[in-house]
Amino acid sequence: MLDVLLGGEADITVGPPPTRTDEHIEVLGTEEIVVVASPEHRFSGMDSVPLAELSAEPLVHYDPDNGNALWLDQFAARCGVVLPQPALRTGSPRTAAQLAAVGMGVAIVPFSALTPWPGGTIRSIDPVELRDVVVVVAAPHDGLLRRFVADLKRRGLPDSRMADLNQTGSGSALRATVMPGDARPVTAHARGAP
Repeated sequence: MLDVLLGGEADITVGPPPTRTDEHIEVLGTEEIVVVASPEHRFSGMDSVPLAELSAEPLVHYDPDNGNALWLDQFAARCGVVLPQPALRTGSPRTAAQLAAVGMGVAIVPFSALTPWPGGTIRSIDPVELRDVVVVVAAPHDGLLRRFVADLKRRGLPDSRMADLNQTGSGSALRATVMPGDARPVTAHARGAP
């Protein structure tokens, strides 16, 4: 995305923080990183998934030149988890979520990758992992861009965490299992799921 901005093909980009840039960056908010698996996967019976549980699972990873690949490898190393060899790789978190939902492995994706909602099991990582979502601005002095970025910040990020799916205040963990064709996930509280 940063290449598109630096090439003059866009005025702003929205996404995770780039590994490095001299451009103007503003944080819009945070989004949760989640685990996606098939509907019948053993993770469907869990409220959340400790990262170490993924070490024995076939992994849908990212192409080595994709920034998500580096982020995922660094995240696992920071948590002391050795990830398995990838079952397959993709350049897109949305594709990773869809592949995991149909049983090609499990994927770790940002919440924003769940569009369209994959028909599968979606769980928080335990402990919950959040990452910044930023806007990178090519010309921060441009008045129209400043107003646009201010509007983005004012509106905030839509549904960027599992807890956003159902605000009940009960304090119990939320889980989502999505069946193909569902417009939104079905949510169930821990120990209260049918």
